[in-house]
Amino acid sequence: MQSDYTYNCLSQMAKEELEELSLRLIHRLVPEESMNELFTFDQDETENEDKLQEVQFDAMLRMNAIALSELPALFEESQSKAQNIVRMQRLLLWHFYAVSFHLERAIPLETHCNHVEVIVKQSPHNALEWVTTLTDLLRQYSKIATAV
Repeated sequence: MQSDYTYNCLSQMAKEELEELSLRLIHRLVPEESMNELFTFDQDETENEDKLQEVQFDAMLRMNAIALSELPALFEESQSKAQNIVRMQRLLLWHFYAVSFHLERAIPLETHCNHVEVIVKQSPHNALEWVTTLTDLLRQYSKIATAV
């Protein structure tokens, strides 16, 4: 049986295994040329720590958005296209949450998974829409973290 990457699945899997799976998927979906472009910063962007962190966060957000937007094409020939896309969206959104932004320090996994289920019901169709959705998700998590 395939992993569905819902809360029950994610909470029982080793973080290292999830990291490996999600990184392999990202490398498959985001071309090396795009990665180089995303993570190459101008000198003025690296002069102070705050600016560097800002551009790194922006690059990670865009990398995740690109990967998420490429999933439909990856499963174009699949018999279970919709199911596979949703499964991999959950995995990539876990990567966004745990690896890219280390949000598990402030947001419980169950809370994250609840937000993900809302997103995957009407997921964005392109990278720009994913950027907006991921940015909104970060804002929601910021509000949750500051309310605690």
